[in-house]
Amino acid sequence: FGEISLTEQEAKLLKLFITNRGRPLSRRKLLEIGWGYARGTTTRTVDNFIVRFRKYFERNPKKPIYFKSLRSVGYVFDHDTDHTP
Repeated sequence: FGEISLTEQEAKLLKLFITNRGRPLSRRKLLEIGWGYARGTTTRTVDNFIVRFRKYFERNPKKPIYFKSLRSVGYVFDHDTDHTP
């Protein structure tokens, strides 16, 4: 894939996903931890970051294998070493 330059916020969010690998993270939780937003805040910010991560890291962003959506839950980072690059 080559070298990727991440913004400070992207790096912070990626670290959060890596440290919670395999565990679902709700949009609310991502907003609270990643941006310090109060509970009840709604925004598409998280979704926009996920779109970027999929463009950066997924072979086919439309069929993600690493940054997966969980309907009515949020997202999960699944970095299974069995995935073929």
